[in-house]
Amino acid sequence: MKMESEIRLEIVGLIYSQSVVNTYGLVLSEKGGTRRFSIMIGEPEAQSIALKINNKVLARPLTHDLIKNILVTLKAQLKKVLIYELANEIFYSELHIEDFHGKIFTVDARTSDAVALAVRAECPIYIKSHILDIVGVEMSADENAAKPSAGKTPDNFTDEDWNSLSKIELTDLLDSVLKEEKYELAVKIRDVLKGK
Repeated sequence: MKMESEIRLEIVGLIYSQSVVNTYGLVLSEKGGTRRFSIMIGEPEAQSIALKINNKVLARPLTHDLIKNILVTLKAQLKKVLIYELANEIFYSELHIEDFHGKIFTVDARTSDAVALAVRAECPIYIKSHILDIVGVEMSADENAAKPSAGKTPDNFTDEDWNSLSKIELTDLLDSVLKEEKYELAVKIRDVLKGK
């Protein structure tokens, strides 16, 4: 039986969700490819991911720092994170952990926690190819270029950040800022959209 291929992912960024309170879209793209998708995650996990991506160090360890510290203490290593299933719009992930004898164990995890741990352990994140075939959205080379850093908000985007967003992302952002009655920001977004 042929093994299904796994595709390596990169974190593109985090986008605050206006439709569901205290949630973010974790945007992931295939490494070296043009497909992208997002996963809805909670605010604590989004904050944890953003802190690590932006190299912010807190006085005390967060939960994901604690888990990494436990692995290090036990001489175990997180080798990879794998998004292995999609059911009822929920992504299922597992941690592939190597113990000090070289044996690999898999541990079921929420995708948000798995990614937060992966960025701390600097290990790769993969997705089963059939799942990416379902959820991946093809982006042009321009749209798939550098995106705003995780944790940035539209209030402090640079011109480069604005230009890196796709029309769909800009339209969604425009809807959300209009709901919040941030009209100056809405004008900026409309100007960027006109130039697309």
